[in-house]
Amino acid sequence: MTVHGFFQLDVFTAEPLTGNALAVFPHAEDIDSVDMQRIAREMNLSETTFVLPSEVATRRVRIFTPNAELPLAGHPTIGTWWLLAEQGFIDLPDVPVHHIKQETGAGVLPVAIHLEGGRPTRVVMVQTLPGFLTTVDDIAAMEVALGGGPGLVAPGPAPQVVSTALPQLMVPISSLQRLVALPSGGAGGDLAKTLRAIGTDCAMCYWMESVGTNNVVRCRMFAPGLGVPEDPATGSAAGALGTYLVQNAVVSPVKGTSFIDVYQGAEIDRPSVMHVEVDVAEDTTITEVRVGGEAVTVAQGDLTL
Repeated sequence: MTVHGFFQLDVFTAEPLTGNALAVFPHAEDIDSVDMQRIAREMNLSETTFVLPSEVATRRVRIFTPNAELPLAGHPTIGTWWLLAEQGFIDLPDVPVHHIKQETGAGVLPVAIHLEGGRPTRVVMVQTLPGFLTTVDDIAAMEVALGGGPGLVAPGPAPQVVSTALPQLMVPISSLQRLVALPSGGAGGDLAKTLRAIGTDCAMCYWMESVGTNNVVRCRMFAPGLGVPEDPATGSAAGALGTYLVQNAVVSPVKGTSFIDVYQGAEIDRPSVMHVEVDVAEDTTITEVRVGGEAVTVAQGDLTL
């Protein structure tokens, strides 16, 4: 039998039992890919991460849902590096911000760990530059798949699959009331089938709460095809949403950067907040996407195989 230590964190929050739960196995050298997937299913959280040595970055991070491995995801990245910094599993110089690199299925990407008194206060990840993919034409069918009805989707911009490492559908909802009323997971299997037909497993439904210098968005993210009916906080989708809002001129940059606060998870009693920054060049080209937030460690244990 082999014992593997793990930690559980709540991510995109500073309060235990809120945010998005994450399991982290910080020393996963002896766990093979098959067991990683089995462990993620056993943990039964939206994601579980396994940390490995890397020849090209500070660490390699593998990310699993209960059903599949992901190339990159937001709350697993934030939570994993928060844990590694908090527990002293990586060397931390005496600086306000420590810059490292992580090896992921989406490539080698930077992460910034903000520190105070040698402890993390915020972790900020850089995501891949956006790809703007399939636009939804059959709005009525999508409204049904989401568990809503006529008038659910706002008139514009058009729902579109956007990827900053993981393709996810951005869906503007016509009102906060309609957003809150949606059933978790939408129409379940029908939504999973509809999403896969357009090249994604995830639907990020959103309503703009305010627009201006303080851009605030309320969101719900459904991924029934990945075994996650509703995710409390989805950093990868938040980054993709930020680029979608910039690309469609819903929000505007200030001195080259758009700042967006994304609130998610309240409907399932796991409130979370993600801070998104999208840098834009003078020709309006998006040049960098960052997502940051806090985390709190809530449990520690051993798994025996």
